Amino acid sequence: MLTQTIVAVLVGFAIGVPTAFWLLKKVRIKAKVRHLQVSLALGLPIALFVFLLQTSFAVPVVVITATVSLLVISLELTLRHLVASAPSTGSRTFGMHRTGASVPLDEARNASGFYPYDYFTEDFMTEIHTYSPSCREQLDSYIKINGPVLSQKSYIAYKGINYNGTHISMTDGIRCTTDTPSLSSVHQNIYLFGGSTMFCIEVPDRLTISSVLQRLFRLLSDFNRVTNCGVPGATTVDRTRMLAEIVEIKQGDIAVFYFGDNDSGWIDHRSGKLAQQLVPFPIRTLRGLADFGVEAARWIYGEFAPRSFRKFSRLAVNDTIGALNEAHQYCLNKGAHMVAILQPNLYTLRTKSDYEKN
Repeated sequence: MLTQTIVAVLVGFAIGVPTAFWLLKKVRIKAKVRHLQVSLALGLPIALFVFLLQTSFAVPVVVITATVSLLVISLELTLRHLVASAPSTGSRTFGMHRTGASVPLDEARNASGFYPYDYFTEDFMTEIHTYSPSCREQLDSYIKINGPVLSQKSYIAYKGINYNGTHISMTDGIRCTTDTPSLSSVHQNIYLFGGSTMFCIEVPDRLTISSVLQRLFRLLSDFNRVTNCGVPGATTVDRTRMLAEIVEIKQGDIAVFYFGDNDSGWIDHRSGKLAQQLVPFPIRTLRGLADFGVEAARWIYGEFAPRSFRKFSRLAVNDTIGALNEAHQYCLNKGAHMVAILQPNLYTLRTKSDYEKN
C-alpha cells in the first residue's frame, strides 16, 4: 500500500507540476501560490487515478473516470457557449476577470466620444508602464529586507517609493499634487486618503483628484494646500495608520477618507488576508484553473467562494468602522476635521442597469 501511494504521488506531481508551470507561463502568471494551486489541482486527481489503477478497482475506475470526464467536457462546452452568446462577446479573460478586447490606442481614446487629447498619448501610456515596474522593484527591495507587507501596514513600504517622470511624480510615497501654493501662505492642509481612485494612475499629476481640487481652492485663495495620500490597494485600516504615524496633521486641517472598495477586498485585516485567501483550499485551486479560461472552474469557484466571504464579512465591517472611528478621534484630539466618503461602485447599486437587465 505504501509503495502504491508513493508511486501514485510521484507520477501525479511529475505530470502536474511541469504542466502547471507550462500553462501559467503561457498566461504570464508568476505567483508561487498560483503555481501551487494549479499543481495540486492537476496532480492530486492524477495521483488518485494512478493509485486506484493499482488496485482491484481498476476497471470501474476507468469507466467512472471516462464518464466524469465526458460530463465535465459537456459542462465546459455548455458554459463556453453561454459565455460566448452573452453581451460580453469579444472580451478576453485575464485571471478571473473578463475585459474588453484589445483595441488600438486611437480607438480606445475615442471610445467615449471625448478625451483630453493633450495627455492621452503614447508617451503618457509608456510612462505608466515604466512607473509600475519601478514601483514594484522598490516594493520588492523593501520586502526582501523587512519581510511581507500586511494590508494594514502598506504605508510603511510605500513611504520609501520615489519616481520622477514627465507625467507621474512620487516622493516618499506621496503622489505629486500640482499648483500648490507656497508653504508660507498656507493656513489649512487638506489630506486626501484613499486607494487607487485617489492615486489616479490613469492621469498625469495635474489631472488627479487632488490637483483639480487644489486649483479650485486657488480660485478663491492660497490658504489651502491639498496632499494626495492615496495608494493603490490601500485600506481604511492602512490609511488610518498613515494618518497617525506619518502625516503631521495640525489644528484646523482636514482629513478626507475615500473608503469602501478596497476594504471589501480585504476581509481579514488582522491576518492580512485577501478575501479570496479565506476560501477553502480545494475550492481555491479552481481559481488557478480559471486563469487559462476553464469556465467550469470559474463557475464552481463563483458558487462556493461567496459563502466563505459572508463568514468573515461582519469582522471586515467592524474593522473598517473601527478604523474610521479611530481616525475621527485622532483628528479631534489634534483639533482637525475628518470627513468620510463611501466610494460608490457597482456592488452598491440596489437596482440593475438596463444593460444588466438585457
